[in-house]
Amino acid sequence: MQKRLAVGSAATLAVAAAIVLGTAASASAHVEATSTSTAANSYTTATFSVPHGCDGSPTTTLQFHIPSSIIEVTPTVNPNWDITKATEPYTSTKAASDDESAADAGERVTSVTYTAKTPLPADERDTFSLSFSLPDGKAGDVVALPVTQTCEKGSTEWDQAQKAGQAEPEHPAPSITLTAASTAAGDDDDAAATDDAATTASSSSSATTPATSQPDLVGRFLGLGGLVLGAAGLVVAVAATRRRSTK
Repeated sequence: MQKRLAVGSAATLAVAAAIVLGTAASASAHVEATSTSTAANSYTTATFSVPHGCDGSPTTTLQFHIPSSIIEVTPTVNPNWDITKATEPYTSTKAASDDESAADAGERVTSVTYTAKTPLPADERDTFSLSFSLPDGKAGDVVALPVTQTCEKGSTEWDQAQKAGQAEPEHPAPSITLTAASTAAGDDDDAAATDDAATTASSSSSATTPATSQPDLVGRFLGLGGLVLGAAGLVVAVAATRRRSTK
């Protein structure tokens, strides 16, 4: 009886471990993004982890699709991959409102593609980093960066949105959830203003220093004159003494 209970308990533990490990493997199998900053309107570097291929097939290319709220992107060099960027014409909102679109028109990065020099095996992982400025927004806004993963056989679109209160989709898009904008810039401005005020006060204090702090030139000349007269008197006295001694 005890042996049956032990066998049953072992089987139950094995099933539970398989479920936990399977869940962890499923979660880690996604293309995920971690970022150095999540504050709205801040500069960040997002690192994407690619843990496997497409159903066991080696990965050949990864195309990162850039949302319209992000203008410029700087990809980090990966020695095992070639990098290309796709762009489209872009006109800032300010230029459009000022009727200066021709002067201020530029280009916006729409995608960054990494092409493998040697296909990435399905049982190996790699990371890819993109630097850019996060858009302005409120805490809780989600910035999704879909990824197209192409393999020697097949491809996977990591582009499904995660909806609040619902189960995670099969192929979720990597995303960054914004936090409140940083006030560090404002604090720096306040500190600069305080320093300027201190500098101004110091300059004002120097300007109002009394004239008595300057060297007393008259006193110096009088002292020098006294030394000259004293030396002359000494010479006269020595001469008189010599005359007396010769008589």
